[in-house]
Amino acid sequence: MSSVPRMKGATKHIGISRKRTEDPLILMGKAKYVDDISLPGQVEVAFLRSSHAHADITRVNLAKAKAHPDCIKIVTAAEMDGGSVTYSDHQGNLQPVATPFFAGEKVRFVGEIIAAVVAPTRYIAEDIVDLIEVEYDPLPVIFDVEEAMKPGAELVHEEILGNVFFSNIFNKGDINKAFREADLIVRETINTGRTSAAPMETRGVIAHWEWDDTLTVWSSTQTPYPLRTNIARFLHFPEQNIRVIAPQVGGGFGQKAHLFPEEFILPWISKDIRKPVKWIEDRREHMLAAAQAKQQTLHIELAIKKDGTILGLKNKAIGDCGAYSMFPWGGIIEPAVGNTGLPGAFNFQNIQYESFAVLTNKMCTSAYRGVGWSAAVFAREMAVTKAALLLKIDIADIYYRNFIKKDEFPFLSATNQTYDSGDYHQVLDKCLEMSDYRKLKAQPRLLKNGRLRGIGISFFVEPTAWGSRVAEESGYRGITTHDSATVEMDPTGTVTVKSGQFGHGQGTKTTMAQVAAETLGVRFEDVRVLEGDTATGSYGMGTFASRSGVIGGGTVIRAATDVRNKLLKIAAHVMEANAADLIIDEGVVYVKGSPDRHMTVRELAHITYFDRFRRPNTDEVEPILSSKRHYDPPETYANGSHCVVIELDPQTGKIDITRIVAVEDCGVMINPQIVEGQMRGGIGQGIGMALLESLEYDKNGQLNNASFMDFLMPNACTLPDIDCAHIVTPSPVTDGGFKGCGEAAMLSVHCAFGNAVADALSVYGVLVPTSTPIGPQQVMNLIGSANEQR
Repeated sequence: MSSVPRMKGATKHIGISRKRTEDPLILMGKAKYVDDISLPGQVEVAFLRSSHAHADITRVNLAKAKAHPDCIKIVTAAEMDGGSVTYSDHQGNLQPVATPFFAGEKVRFVGEIIAAVVAPTRYIAEDIVDLIEVEYDPLPVIFDVEEAMKPGAELVHEEILGNVFFSNIFNKGDINKAFREADLIVRETINTGRTSAAPMETRGVIAHWEWDDTLTVWSSTQTPYPLRTNIARFLHFPEQNIRVIAPQVGGGFGQKAHLFPEEFILPWISKDIRKPVKWIEDRREHMLAAAQAKQQTLHIELAIKKDGTILGLKNKAIGDCGAYSMFPWGGIIEPAVGNTGLPGAFNFQNIQYESFAVLTNKMCTSAYRGVGWSAAVFAREMAVTKAALLLKIDIADIYYRNFIKKDEFPFLSATNQTYDSGDYHQVLDKCLEMSDYRKLKAQPRLLKNGRLRGIGISFFVEPTAWGSRVAEESGYRGITTHDSATVEMDPTGTVTVKSGQFGHGQGTKTTMAQVAAETLGVRFEDVRVLEGDTATGSYGMGTFASRSGVIGGGTVIRAATDVRNKLLKIAAHVMEANAADLIIDEGVVYVKGSPDRHMTVRELAHITYFDRFRRPNTDEVEPILSSKRHYDPPETYANGSHCVVIELDPQTGKIDITRIVAVEDCGVMINPQIVEGQMRGGIGQGIGMALLESLEYDKNGQLNNASFMDFLMPNACTLPDIDCAHIVTPSPVTDGGFKGCGEAAMLSVHCAFGNAVADALSVYGVLVPTSTPIGPQQVMNLIGSANEQR
């Protein structure tokens, strides 16, 4: 580990005290998570949610509910004038699809909100919900995306021209020539399962409209500032009177980077009744009505030469986007964004893809770790896996033959993504070496215990630093996303960083403090980071999409550099030295070559603020040690590789994981331990997608596994030890040389499992998984299909 470049203090301060890192509300003993907050006079909300997937609402009878002695208020679409949040990115043929706060005349998925009941407690509110009578006139349920695309299909939204609300076609190179010259063409239809981020903490909101007409909202969100802006925008409240606080958040994973109806309904209710209002989502609500993800149908075709040279790729990606297009990322985040990542590390330039975002009667899909890339790269990797088996070439050798070389960067991919740097061959070398890949591949698949061993490899290229440029290269041409930070040094020389980021497990308070301390030359212990509160931070888009280290770190570097330069100018005047000859280290300013000539940062800060006789003239240097800076970085792409070893029982289809190796290149690491936390966490979720997780809707639009009794996820017993390693190629285009590392495994490790299953089953022939999760039944079906062909 010592050979890995890192910011100073990367490991020394990893265990900083809770006192310095937690929100001030926690220090006062008031709260940790939203559910822990209790305000004087607080009332609670329960929601009546639709039991039908697609139906006209013919009657809602509130009489019995309103007659309940503890009923404070009942809100429906009529009271909020049919308010909604509309996703519209103004690109291509995108048709805006509004998400209503309440269902009005029609429901479009099971779990959609019909009414909100306000009562003294959630328990009582739930009782009152049961008194509301709703009559439905059922409509045909749109369940299958390819059926939904057909002319004359039942419409989810009558105002939309068909159920496809977005489509695009992209071509580059000569795709027809590539397929004519191919020695082998692999065609597969891949289906990736619908899943949920399922964070440990469900969603929660508290809204408090106060006596002075200001609004405070506590929300389990990843994006406090965008939430504040959009509450003002959609509810027509003055934004300067709104404060949004995200206290500790128990996991987000992209799911909480959206704006949900509940985050608008509760502020509206609080203003109306002039009381603090609270709602905490239960797990069934979460499974039904929090953003879902990953479900795509992909028709992929690969053109390849017999020596393993990839000539071109075609893909038709159809995203099952559910009933609405969620704000701010929308349903295009699956098919359209996924297609942009199809080339990965490969250097072919002939590609054709189509993207279709399709409405169905299910809960909406949107961002979840890896977004649409998870499905697209799985389709690509299964096609390459099948080609390798048919050509009798190891997939690792196909990688080596087709990877972009180190001296070819910057590289423009087949989908026009600008890869800034990397050494893909070195990363793959490291992964193969650590996993004993070649040795294991040379051994028999059948083990003495009757099981089949499989070893799988995969490789990923990850778009990171989700600013305007990477967003555009990933399919969002109309989006602007950036961040700001303020760095302030007070008269005693201690430092406050006001950040637009908001960590919910990523360790952003640690890493931003490290960046500030390193840049300024002060002690880590003397830096405090404020985030997650719009009253004390700096405007930013929040934490998601592998952006915090690069964008958040970049804003802090820029602001801290300003403060450092001003401090050096003041020190040069006071110490009668040239600023270029001064060094700041651990809170002390030295003159190069004269270590006895030094002053502390604390002394210089005091002079700056209070001693006008010793500091420079204010016309020369303004006596304020503060700077606010903005950063919208260039495109930067991380990369890495995963290897998994499994044992598969051919009698039951059960898969046991025996080893996982992960190698990542995310540029200069601010804190390697935090990077490895991201690597391991992503692998856990990748195992879920690969082997376990699937939200199962029936043809009536009912979710059959809306609890943890039936929705399977990895747990501590599922996860083996994970061996992590790093290759470092600093980004030449970002401040600090940073790249992101958040999505990583969800662009790769599930592909390694698919490859490992195919390797284990190679004793039966060429059998490649075509759907996720790869459960025992799919394994047995593959074995059965092989037996039928014999």
